Amino acid sequence: MSGKRFLNPGDWYFGGGDLRVETLLGPCVSIVLWFPAVRKGGMCHFQLPGKRRVTEHARDLDGRYGGEAWMWLKQQARAHALQLGDAEAKLFGGSRTLATPGASSRQEIGVQNIEFVEGLMEEAGLRVVGRDLGGDGYRYVRFDLATGEVWVRRGGVMSLKALEEMQ
Repeated sequence: MSGKRFLNPGDWYFGGGDLRVETLLGPCVSIVLWFPAVRKGGMCHFQLPGKRRVTEHARDLDGRYGGEAWMWLKQQARAHALQLGDAEAKLFGGSRTLATPGASSRQEIGVQNIEFVEGLMEEAGLRVVGRDLGGDGYRYVRFDLATGEVWVRRGGVMSLKALEEMQ
């Protein structure tokens, strides 16, 4: 393994070779695109579904927003002369990481992110070959660009009381 790249919220990566792309997700979501015929792929880590309408040719995209992160991934596929329909998609994240008594699930950003990303995939007609969405706790995700394999390690939920004790 020659290297790894860690994605913080709003980051993205696209390429190939002997590299692992990793991230840590809670309510955020990562889209992983893999093009098996050419052994290239990309991954994004977004926090919120969207902020504004952007054009397909926007240059100043903000990866913290799902719509713009998705647009960037599509632009990268085109820049590498790849057809989106040849990609396999994998989706991760959208969980609850804090135990908040009385919160409705619809208010939670993880639920909104999941609905958003699943709508994107349906609209694009992409084949989703793997998903680990929703639930409780965090996910550590590792994407191997040499093979297209993705590993997920899950962790638990933190209570508000524990968070207050840490402060």
